Amino acid sequence: MLMKKALVVSMVTAVVSTSVVSAVSAAPAAKAAATGKVQQSSFKINGNTVSVRSIIKNGETLVSVRDLITAFSAQADVRSGTTTIKLNDHTVVLRSNSKQIIIDGTASNMSQPMTNIEGSSYVAVRPLISGLGGTLVRNAGVIEISTIELLEGAENPRFAGAGKLIVSKSGENGRTDYLIDTASGQYDLLLTTTGGSDLVVAPSGDKAAYSSAEGAVYVVDLKSKASKLITNDNSIKSEFVWSTDGSEIYFLQGDKGSVIAKLSLSDGVMTKIVEDKVDYKENLSVSPDGKKFIYTVTTLGTVTSDATNVDEDNVSIDFSSNQTQINAFNIENSTPKASALTSTTDDKVFVVSNDGLKAYYVSVPSAEDKATLMSVDSSSQMVKIFTDHDVEQVVLHQNTLYVLAALDDTSSVIYAIDTLTGKQTKLYTVSSDVSSIVVNGSQIAIVKNDQVFVSAGDSWKSVTK
Repeated sequence: MLMKKALVVSMVTAVVSTSVVSAVSAAPAAKAAATGKVQQSSFKINGNTVSVRSIIKNGETLVSVRDLITAFSAQADVRSGTTTIKLNDHTVVLRSNSKQIIIDGTASNMSQPMTNIEGSSYVAVRPLISGLGGTLVRNAGVIEISTIELLEGAENPRFAGAGKLIVSKSGENGRTDYLIDTASGQYDLLLTTTGGSDLVVAPSGDKAAYSSAEGAVYVVDLKSKASKLITNDNSIKSEFVWSTDGSEIYFLQGDKGSVIAKLSLSDGVMTKIVEDKVDYKENLSVSPDGKKFIYTVTTLGTVTSDATNVDEDNVSIDFSSNQTQINAFNIENSTPKASALTSTTDDKVFVVSNDGLKAYYVSVPSAEDKATLMSVDSSSQMVKIFTDHDVEQVVLHQNTLYVLAALDDTSSVIYAIDTLTGKQTKLYTVSSDVSSIVVNGSQIAIVKNDQVFVSAGDSWKSVTK
């Protein structure tokens, strides 16, 4: 059952109660607060570093209610020892020397009462933040708090430079893309399209490309959010791959993905590179020099009965010959032509390459066996890279493979594998509910139950809801 998840996830990609997430449930200690003594502690609130009075009492961090209200710009009313705080459509009511906290009309008890110290009220930080709809994690010993209303129902996260994510929401009127600040959760409208392709971010992280439903190609500046038309050619273009220097975009052209072409951003000129009349190319990877290509080719079923009248019910198709194979193409060869790297009948998903010579992929052999991470080179030599657990996804970033694999029915693990040395490093144990990972350098995001989290030191921080 675990193996099947890999194939399901791959199909979704193509067309965290984690142990780390759970670690933030324990109230973290303020970095500068000493037990029994009020001190100024450095918190990060909504992406900004703020000095907050705090104290450690009975092993729990209490913070100045006044300081937090000021930092959040929340509405507050204090009358006869009762403090009412309103923020983001949430209302929290606290009473002096009482453990009771009333959140949106529902009462519960904190571990210790709101306490008056040196003329100011102090309360446990976690229940207050939770009551106001915020989140709290500890990153490198610093408490990070966000009370910004998060985007709901977002999908398909992609990193866009340092500290930024692009996410999308689809509806009846098309797709809307948003740019999220991973430090604060603040989001801004980026683009609204109808029938357009997904945004593909350039290596620099400052721009992204997409095609309209009519085939025109645009590049959007992620800072100004302005889109520039590169070409209005109406041929179908899919699977954009940026050149290393960001000056060109490679893509598959045609309704069957038969042609590999490139587009110059400076003048809009399109050039066909591979036109071998082989249909159904997918999973395009391009070498840094733009001369070598890795892609998959899928063969379709064959008609096994007389098909002179395709409307007849007795027309049958044999799907047993359906296979996905990995091909390589080097335009520098004396006689350029596709070279088949694989011939096996296993399902091959998450096919990636960083040099156009060797491909990495997840092999899904059968419903009974584990999915494994494989490599195959120009000599068609296949090597097992990761076999410890049932592989669910693989992401290649520069010279590192990031693997999401099922540990058991409740947990998954994320590994980093150096493609040069083969060294494997276990990064995280997460919930089996984590369906995918996104990586950009040291930045890692996960998707769990349709919610996006980013790595925050020894915790995961939600950036969508």
